[in-house]
Amino acid sequence: MQPTTTYSDEIPTTEWVENRKHYIGGSEVAAILGESSYKTPLQIWMKKQGLVGEIESSPVADFGHVFEPIMADYFESLMGLKTRRVSDPYVHDEYSFLRANIDRQICSGDGVPGTGVLELKTTTSHRLRKLSRAYPKSWGYQIQHYLGLTGYQYGYLLIYERDSCKFHEPVYIERDVAFIAENTEKLVAWWQCHMIEGQRPAPQNGEDLLLLYPESTAGKVVEARPKDFDIYRQLTEVREEKDNLKAKETTLKNKLKETLGDAERLVCRGKTLVSWKTYERSRLDSTKLREQKPEIYENYRTSSSYRRFSVK
Repeated sequence: MQPTTTYSDEIPTTEWVENRKHYIGGSEVAAILGESSYKTPLQIWMKKQGLVGEIESSPVADFGHVFEPIMADYFESLMGLKTRRVSDPYVHDEYSFLRANIDRQICSGDGVPGTGVLELKTTTSHRLRKLSRAYPKSWGYQIQHYLGLTGYQYGYLLIYERDSCKFHEPVYIERDVAFIAENTEKLVAWWQCHMIEGQRPAPQNGEDLLLLYPESTAGKVVEARPKDFDIYRQLTEVREEKDNLKAKETTLKNKLKETLGDAERLVCRGKTLVSWKTYERSRLDSTKLREQKPEIYENYRTSSSYRRFSVK
């Protein structure tokens, strides 16, 4: 008899999260290779080095884990295939820091070439609508990483939209040998450079820079080098161009507003080009609240620090 799986078994333990500092998992592959919209190589490195805390569990993340058995059952009933959980990770034969913790293993069955990988994802319709493809590129990297370590020839991706309560048709994904080999080589080089030799990955965006330098040192000044001044000059030129374009944009908008008058929409052959509608909104008047109810204002007032970048 198979042991009973409870929903709590699906949620990663603290020990499991801690162990991830010592290897590269499938969900980190795209970020390490610079192909993720949410994480950067530096952020993955800092997490593995213990320089930033682990992101606390959220209701959305917990839902994804708890909903996995239901998604697996749905896949089985839809496809006529059996799946099973695999507790132990798959480990690369040569590089033990490359590992795969797959959601489910697809057992052999009619219409599939042997055993495969089932990846289960929950998301929102809004996120998918913004994509130019059926699913985020990072999920493809993750599944190919799994296929490389398991040796399986195929995988299925099943997507569930939380906001619309909609299952997508399972996506069949074939093993890409050349893609896997190229990514494996890059991952090995990244691990050698940044985890073994300890070189810090370069920051990729403003979020990275805030992680590295969250606060300024009062009174500290840096003298600009020639290359710094050149970057400053380029920035001021870009800002001037931006201001000119912004002014042109405003002029063009006003011309269209004048055309609209009190109309809501400007259309061409039934297609709306622009709209200028009336909306109502309400907001808290903090100034008035502070003057008339100072004790309430003080009770609910919060403060925080931030770094503001300004160009003189």
